[in-house]
Amino acid sequence: MPQSSLIPAGPRPGPAARHRRLRTGLAVALMLAAGASRAQSVELVRAYQNFEIAKAENKLAQALSYGDDALRLQVAQDSDAQDRIKLLCSLGEYAAQAGEDARALQYYERALEQQQAALGSDHPDLVPILTALAELHARAADYADAETILKRILSIEQAAYGEPHPYVVAALERLRGIYQAAGDTDAVANTEEKLRTQEAQLRAGNAAKRGLAPVKGGVVVGSNRYQFNKDGYAAVRVFYGTNRAPAGDGTLSPYYGKVNGALQYGYVTVTIPQSHKLAELETPEQWSDFLFGVTATPDKRKYVLLEKVTPLGKDAFLTALHQQIGDSRSKDAFIFIHGFNTSFEDAARRTAQLAYDMDFDGTPIMYSWPSQGSASAYIVDEGVIDVSVIRMAQFLDAIAAQFGAEHIHLIAHSMGNRVLIGALQRCLQARTGADHPRAFGQIVFAAPDVDRDYFIAATESMTGMADRLTLYASDSDRALQASQIMHSAPRAGFAGATIVRLAGVDTIDMSGVPADLLGHSYFASNGGAVYDLLHLLWRGEAPGSPSRCGKSDTAFTGPLVVWRFDVQKCQGDDLLEAAILLKQLQNLGQQQIVTQISAQISGMTDPLQQQAGRLILERVNQLLQVLAPATTGVVR
Repeated sequence: MPQSSLIPAGPRPGPAARHRRLRTGLAVALMLAAGASRAQSVELVRAYQNFEIAKAENKLAQALSYGDDALRLQVAQDSDAQDRIKLLCSLGEYAAQAGEDARALQYYERALEQQQAALGSDHPDLVPILTALAELHARAADYADAETILKRILSIEQAAYGEPHPYVVAALERLRGIYQAAGDTDAVANTEEKLRTQEAQLRAGNAAKRGLAPVKGGVVVGSNRYQFNKDGYAAVRVFYGTNRAPAGDGTLSPYYGKVNGALQYGYVTVTIPQSHKLAELETPEQWSDFLFGVTATPDKRKYVLLEKVTPLGKDAFLTALHQQIGDSRSKDAFIFIHGFNTSFEDAARRTAQLAYDMDFDGTPIMYSWPSQGSASAYIVDEGVIDVSVIRMAQFLDAIAAQFGAEHIHLIAHSMGNRVLIGALQRCLQARTGADHPRAFGQIVFAAPDVDRDYFIAATESMTGMADRLTLYASDSDRALQASQIMHSAPRAGFAGATIVRLAGVDTIDMSGVPADLLGHSYFASNGGAVYDLLHLLWRGEAPGSPSRCGKSDTAFTGPLVVWRFDVQKCQGDDLLEAAILLKQLQNLGQQQIVTQISAQISGMTDPLQQQAGRLILERVNQLLQVLAPATTGVVR
């Protein structure tokens, strides 16, 4: 879309697919292609592929023509209604980005008509389509139509989620934007008053969870190590290595671009809003420009944002890293390696979100390889893997050899697993097991977009490098399902009949975990999944331990067990909050922990705070029953 937008987009958290904006690009098209292949339609798959190729080459007319072909084929083959709706939204968003607003409006109106027929007129799944329609009307200065649609959205959100709720706040913010554009000062003032009330109630709810905390010197402190400032956000420092070349004039947005370059070092500062919901990555809508006087500080109160990039030379980087580790409560570090279609900024934001949500009191680090950050650049991203492997191996060698952390954990996602596995293989070649028997703590392969046979062959030699190897896989992962079709080979991160069973690797089937539209980012976008990751880094226990969420899958017999993630056992964010609290209080006895938390709940005057506190206390009691009695030691 052009660089203007009349509706400031509010955060729309929630891990369920129905709460996410329908995305365009290769990932969605591949997902649809996967559905088409099941219907054995070569023509339909070809239409999707042509659509993506034309988009990548910026050939608007051809892209939309191929998209229309795919729609006609879907109708002729009586394909799934939701697949048609997703393609209509994909076409609508692409047409709008290209400035073809009238055509985009037609696509979205067709999508709305079909979604209403399937779900009814007040279902929350209508909201992303209605929001896109409101944006298009606003861009055309049809403020009355935009207002009508946004009021409908507000009504849907209020009925579905009640008040206060972040979705209701987001709807009110969009309405305020329309009134500001239309010059209706009375409506602006009225909406802002409603927003103040909603935001105050939301802050009270968040305070309930963050208010359950250890008492130091008679003063209750925040339960998370990242404390909020007076402006309503906290800051997380993330160290980084990258083989992205600096972009443009070296300004922040973006500081590092899409081109391969020399190995770079530094750290970033990422802000986390006080309204942050665990396992969410609150993100401004990409098609909104945040007009109407929204300043940097209000943005930081709503979204997870990259605030500052501080590049350093290698020696200065290692010195700063050493100091950070020395000053941290834990001497552990984790390194996150992102996947396909990820910018430097988004990699930094995801790393900070993980560190914050796990209350990681060690040092978060990321490695960012030059992904194009575009859903239509899958092949381009694949092309930079080899050189990224070499650079990341150099980065790992510098960290492992020189800064002396007690445990260095590695977490890779999707295509980033190819970079990690290749780098680890180079590390193995450089030093024997006798020279460096335990270079790393936990190594986590999350949804690896890696050839299954290659993964098995590569990881068989890695068991001596780490305390534990963990593979998260899912048969609900549409992105990997599409990748399997592209490569004509099963992927290591896909579950089902081809799930990896390997001695020395804990395979956890995450198929039941609710996640995003593509079911690909479940490891960081679900509270239960983040809890399992937290517990793995904190205590290093096997999947079958009572405090983890894995249970043996009896469908697989013999010594090579697959663990199925127990969604019911690890449902909701309260378990994650309880685990964070226990980490903070782990040096106390069990009765002391319960007594202290109960006292804080009794001292709360807000019923909402008390209710949230009681839920967390219930989870704390559950964890105390399954954790080993001796919970003292270094908090990771």
